[in-house]
Amino acid sequence: MSTVAPSRLWALIALGLVVTIATPWTSSAQGGFFATPQPPPIYTPAKDAKDLKSVLFKWTWYMGMLRGVDEHEIIASLEYQGTGTIQIDGQPCKLTKYRVSTNYQTPGQRIQYSCMRGSTPVTNVEVVSGPYAWNESTPGAEIVPGKGKATPMPNAAQERLIRLWASPQGAPKAALAGAMQADPNKLADDGKSTVGATSVTWKGSKPVVTFPMPGVPGAIATATLNDQFMAESVVVKSGSTTTEFTYDNYDDWNNPLNKVQAFYAGKMVEKRNGTVVRDLTTTETETGSVYVVMPVPASVKAAIKNPGPSPAIAIVSRGDEPPPSKEPTPRLANGKPDMTGALGFGGPNWRYGFRRCAPNQGADCTNIWNQTIDFEFEAPPRYGPNRPIYKPELWDKIQELDQWTNKKDPVMTCLPLGLPRQGPPARIYQTDHDITFLYRAGVDGGGGYTAFRVIPTDGRKHDPQQAELTRFYGYTVGRWEGDTLVLDSISFDDRTWLSRGGFFHSDQMHVVEKFTRKGNDIRYEVTIEDPEVLAEPWVMTPQTLRLAANDEAGLLGESSACEVYENDDVTSQIRH
Repeated sequence: MSTVAPSRLWALIALGLVVTIATPWTSSAQGGFFATPQPPPIYTPAKDAKDLKSVLFKWTWYMGMLRGVDEHEIIASLEYQGTGTIQIDGQPCKLTKYRVSTNYQTPGQRIQYSCMRGSTPVTNVEVVSGPYAWNESTPGAEIVPGKGKATPMPNAAQERLIRLWASPQGAPKAALAGAMQADPNKLADDGKSTVGATSVTWKGSKPVVTFPMPGVPGAIATATLNDQFMAESVVVKSGSTTTEFTYDNYDDWNNPLNKVQAFYAGKMVEKRNGTVVRDLTTTETETGSVYVVMPVPASVKAAIKNPGPSPAIAIVSRGDEPPPSKEPTPRLANGKPDMTGALGFGGPNWRYGFRRCAPNQGADCTNIWNQTIDFEFEAPPRYGPNRPIYKPELWDKIQELDQWTNKKDPVMTCLPLGLPRQGPPARIYQTDHDITFLYRAGVDGGGGYTAFRVIPTDGRKHDPQQAELTRFYGYTVGRWEGDTLVLDSISFDDRTWLSRGGFFHSDQMHVVEKFTRKGNDIRYEVTIEDPEVLAEPWVMTPQTLRLAANDEAGLLGESSACEVYENDDVTSQIRH
């Protein structure tokens, strides 16, 4: 396997920033940029350890589910395709299509299949999202009013949740949820066989892990792991129903352009009370935190009055909000809060860097390679969990753009990041009538320039003539709503993205930013509307920005030059 050369080189980006957000580099380039020693792993199982912490760690470690220098369990979503047979009304149906889209953060699964039951063609789309289950006439039915039909299936929710959480990568996540910890290396009870509701026993040389099924009251799963600490079977008992899943032939089933050592079973058999109901052979997976959403149609929510408990599980923390500032809020002569100051740079609360090689990665593995392949899992926009809801007919386009991000991301062709991808400003200057934002270069994906915006804040409306010209940062006017500054932007150039992950937009995008200063904190909120591509407005997760005490923190250097080195000749999907 090999990396792909970068499509742009920011010659003057600080070393620490490159370590954090660089796109994949060749090994020779990395040798120069990544000379900083990495901290040691925060946990290593003792040799021959048999306690629960060591077993859960090895289970996720060998599966390729631990990423980043801190080795978080960070598989957020995946796609699966396979062949074989399934049971329809008690009869075998030979598959001509079987596609499973799974989201583990906002738990949901969509299974699209077509099969032949004798000479009769059968098609269906089975969906579970949280405690809701329904069938769709087409993927995303009724998300856009009038398109498709969603049929509530309340009695199918538990069966579908069991299938989700008993899957090769779902089972270790459910076991960790039972132990009340998303990351196995952070389990405090080293040496114990039981933590929370999850326990381990041993059957000869094989660990047997027992844990509850999230969202299925009373359902208990028992997973037997093989000598590579991967599940060879998961048996789930729920009332009078026993569902057994057997797994074999684990491998990296991603397409040859995106081999990232996240493993999945190549053979899967599902039995219900001893009868085979699904017999699948894997053809391809895509494990790199791809765009998968399962919004629940309004008609399904209305029809299912008591949907049951939520199956949500813990996810990796992105960092806690800082405690509220106790400083007085400075104000201008007109009484409005003064936003002037240098803002601290926010980001994920984890360390990026070289991950050690897992025991089953192979002799050619290096920690440099692991740095390269891990960022498609850890990139904040992909990891979510707050993702924009696009119109269903665009879901596959989002995945395709993301898979080819190394040539289709506007960053790769030296375009400005635009809004909202640029993020909050690095420094603000304010007068009674306008506000000026300065932005730093090298943010999401190492893109962007040292840029500025000067925005009137006198409450004026958009001028129709100015609105005819599209801009990367939009045409913006500002107004005050009490102590909150509201910036209203239209007329966007549609060549930018909302963020990494293929999140594109149209020229009809409308962005509203809100800045509320209290003491030394500024609350930054963003809402995006785009009726051309989004099914609903996207309200981004708010950020609390703290003004830096050191005025030097707001000094910004000149942007470095950007040059496109390659575009159509990109042949790898190892993405930044």
